[in-house]
Amino acid sequence: MRDPSATEQSPALLDLDATFLPIGHMRQISRVVRVDGAEITGEVELGAGHWVFGEHFPGDPIFPGALLIEAAGQLVVLWAWANGSRGRPRYARVSAEFHRPVGPEAERISLRAEVRRRRHLLFATVGLWVATSHVATVDAVLAVLPAD
Repeated sequence: MRDPSATEQSPALLDLDATFLPIGHMRQISRVVRVDGAEITGEVELGAGHWVFGEHFPGDPIFPGALLIEAAGQLVVLWAWANGSRGRPRYARVSAEFHRPVGPEAERISLRAEVRRRRHLLFATVGLWVATSHVATVDAVLAVLPAD
Protein backbone atom coordinates (compact mmCIF):
# COMPACT_ATOMS: atom_id res chain seq x y z
CA MET A 1 0.00 0.00 0.00
CA ARG A 2 1.16 3.50 -0.70
CA ASP A 3 1.41 6.31 1.85
CA PRO A 4 -1.85 8.34 1.77
CA SER A 5 -0.63 11.14 4.02
CA ALA A 6 -1.41 14.74 3.14
CA THR A 7 0.50 17.85 4.11
CA GLU A 8 -2.62 19.97 4.64
CA GLN A 9 -6.05 19.25 6.08
CA SER A 10 -8.29 17.81 3.36
CA PRO A 11 -12.00 18.52 2.86
CA ALA A 12 -14.53 15.81 3.71
CA LEU A 13 -16.27 13.95 0.88
CA LEU A 14 -19.05 12.43 3.01
CA ASP A 15 -21.31 13.99 5.64
CA LEU A 16 -20.30 11.74 8.53
CA ASP A 17 -23.31 12.81 10.60
CA ALA A 18 -25.61 11.30 7.96
CA THR A 19 -23.93 7.87 8.17
CA PHE A 20 -24.17 5.03 10.66
CA LEU A 21 -21.00 6.02 12.55
CA PRO A 22 -20.91 6.25 16.34
CA ILE A 23 -21.03 9.65 18.02
CA GLY A 24 -18.88 11.41 20.59
CA HIS A 25 -15.55 9.89 21.59
CA MET A 26 -16.32 6.65 19.74
CA ARG A 27 -16.27 8.35 16.33
CA GLN A 28 -12.71 7.96 15.12
CA ILE A 29 -12.86 9.09 11.50
CA SER A 30 -12.72 12.88 11.11
CA ARG A 31 -13.18 12.98 7.34
CA VAL A 32 -13.16 10.95 4.14
CA VAL A 33 -10.88 12.49 1.53
CA ARG A 34 -11.15 9.98 -1.33
CA VAL A 35 -13.47 7.24 -2.55
CA ASP A 36 -12.35 5.61 -5.77
CA GLY A 37 -13.65 2.20 -6.79
CA ALA A 38 -12.53 -0.33 -4.19
CA GLU A 39 -10.44 2.24 -2.28
CA ILE A 40 -11.27 4.78 0.38
CA THR A 41 -8.97 7.21 2.21
CA GLY A 42 -9.81 8.96 5.47
CA GLU A 43 -8.23 10.84 8.34
CA VAL A 44 -8.33 10.97 12.13
CA GLU A 45 -7.44 14.38 13.58
CA LEU A 46 -5.14 14.12 16.61
CA GLY A 47 -2.69 16.49 18.29
CA ALA A 48 -1.56 16.86 21.89
CA GLY A 49 -5.03 18.10 22.95
CA HIS A 50 -6.89 14.99 21.72
CA TRP A 51 -8.96 13.55 24.58
CA VAL A 52 -7.33 10.09 24.44
CA PHE A 53 -3.82 11.27 25.34
CA GLY A 54 -4.90 12.60 28.72
CA GLU A 55 -6.60 9.33 29.60
CA HIS A 56 -4.53 6.53 28.05
CA PHE A 57 -1.33 5.96 30.01
CA PRO A 58 -1.03 9.44 31.59
CA GLY A 59 2.64 10.37 31.70
CA ASP A 60 3.34 8.02 28.76
CA PRO A 61 0.46 8.72 26.36
CA ILE A 62 -0.20 6.51 23.36
CA PHE A 63 -3.16 6.18 21.00
CA PRO A 64 -4.76 2.79 21.81
CA GLY A 65 -4.50 -0.02 19.30
CA ALA A 66 -8.19 -0.80 19.85
CA LEU A 67 -9.08 2.68 18.60
CA LEU A 68 -6.82 2.22 15.56
CA ILE A 69 -8.80 -0.96 14.80
CA GLU A 70 -12.06 0.93 15.39
CA ALA A 71 -10.96 3.70 13.00
CA ALA A 72 -10.12 1.11 10.33
CA GLY A 73 -13.56 -0.51 10.69
CA GLN A 74 -15.29 2.85 10.53
CA LEU A 75 -13.48 3.68 7.30
CA VAL A 76 -14.58 0.36 5.78
CA VAL A 77 -18.24 0.93 6.67
CA LEU A 78 -17.97 4.44 5.20
CA TRP A 79 -16.89 2.79 1.96
CA ALA A 80 -20.04 0.64 2.19
CA TRP A 81 -22.15 3.74 2.88
CA ALA A 82 -20.64 5.57 -0.10
CA ASN A 83 -21.51 2.54 -2.22
CA GLY A 84 -25.17 2.47 -1.19
CA SER A 85 -25.14 0.01 1.71
CA ARG A 86 -27.34 0.83 4.70
CA GLY A 87 -27.77 -1.17 7.89
CA ARG A 88 -25.95 -2.08 11.08
CA PRO A 89 -22.21 -2.72 10.62
CA ARG A 90 -20.51 -5.37 12.77
CA TYR A 91 -16.98 -6.77 12.87
CA ALA A 92 -16.93 -10.47 11.95
CA ARG A 93 -13.15 -10.92 12.13
CA VAL A 94 -10.17 -8.64 12.61
CA SER A 95 -6.41 -8.92 12.89
CA ALA A 96 -3.90 -6.13 13.24
CA GLU A 97 -0.17 -5.57 13.09
CA PHE A 98 1.16 -2.55 14.95
CA HIS A 99 4.43 -1.18 13.58
CA ARG A 100 4.94 2.05 15.57
CA PRO A 101 3.19 3.75 18.48
CA VAL A 102 1.11 6.88 17.86
CA GLY A 103 1.79 9.63 20.39
CA PRO A 104 0.54 13.17 21.05
CA GLU A 105 3.03 14.67 18.58
CA ALA A 106 0.98 13.15 15.71
CA GLU A 107 -1.29 15.68 14.02
CA ARG A 108 -3.38 13.10 12.16
CA ILE A 109 -3.63 9.47 11.21
CA SER A 110 -4.21 8.80 7.51
CA LEU A 111 -5.98 5.56 6.60
CA ARG A 112 -6.30 3.88 3.23
CA ALA A 113 -8.51 0.83 2.71
CA GLU A 114 -8.91 -1.58 -0.15
CA VAL A 115 -12.34 -3.19 0.12
CA ARG A 116 -14.05 -6.13 -1.55
CA ARG A 117 -17.74 -6.80 -1.05
CA ARG A 118 -19.44 -10.16 -1.20
CA ARG A 119 -23.16 -9.70 -0.51
CA HIS A 120 -23.37 -8.12 2.96
CA LEU A 121 -19.73 -8.92 3.87
CA LEU A 122 -16.85 -6.46 3.46
CA PHE A 123 -13.27 -7.75 3.25
CA ALA A 124 -10.65 -5.06 3.74
CA THR A 125 -7.01 -4.31 4.29
CA VAL A 126 -6.43 -0.93 5.89
CA GLY A 127 -3.05 0.80 6.16
CA LEU A 128 -2.61 3.51 8.80
CA TRP A 129 0.09 6.20 8.65
CA VAL A 130 1.28 9.16 10.67
CA ALA A 131 3.04 11.45 8.19
CA THR A 132 5.26 9.00 6.29
CA SER A 133 5.47 6.36 9.06
CA HIS A 134 3.41 3.23 8.56
CA VAL A 135 1.96 2.65 12.05
CA ALA A 136 -0.43 -0.27 11.56
CA THR A 137 -2.14 -2.64 9.15
CA VAL A 138 -5.64 -3.95 9.87
CA ASP A 139 -7.23 -6.87 8.02
CA ALA A 140 -10.95 -7.01 8.65
CA VAL A 141 -14.18 -8.68 7.68
CA LEU A 142 -17.30 -6.68 8.48
CA ALA A 143 -20.94 -7.53 7.99
CA VAL A 144 -23.62 -4.93 7.28
CA LEU A 145 -26.78 -6.37 8.80
CA PRO A 146 -30.25 -5.26 7.69
CA ALA A 147 -31.41 -2.00 9.27
CA ASP A 148 -34.60 -3.46 10.82
